[in-house]
Amino acid sequence: MSATLFGENHPDWFGSLGKSLYTLFQVMTLESWSMGIVRPVMESHPWAWAFFVPFIVIATFTILNLFIGIIVSTMQELSVLPDPHHPEPELTALLERMEADLRILRSAIDRLNDKSPKP
Repeated sequence: MSATLFGENHPDWFGSLGKSLYTLFQVMTLESWSMGIVRPVMESHPWAWAFFVPFIVIATFTILNLFIGIIVSTMQELSVLPDPHHPEPELTALLERMEADLRILRSAIDRLNDKSPKP
């Protein structure tokens, strides 16, 4: 849309699809968008603000929501993880059973070693 609207008068910024995408990315990131791009475009197209202002609002809102969504998702995943300082009762019981089994195995190995013939 920007290439169609502004490409004829501003081919350096909007002359092709690639140039338009790059220019709109620059506008979206708010990097010298006003003095560098929009004001020069508005000299030949006084109504260009009606394109750029909603674009900036929508693009910035979308990117901000994307980052907030990532943060909320990460916080939600972290809240589900068990606390390493307070293990769950099932895990504690399992570890105690495993320790008891290891003690039994060690004592059985010790008895086998005691009964085996010495060289």
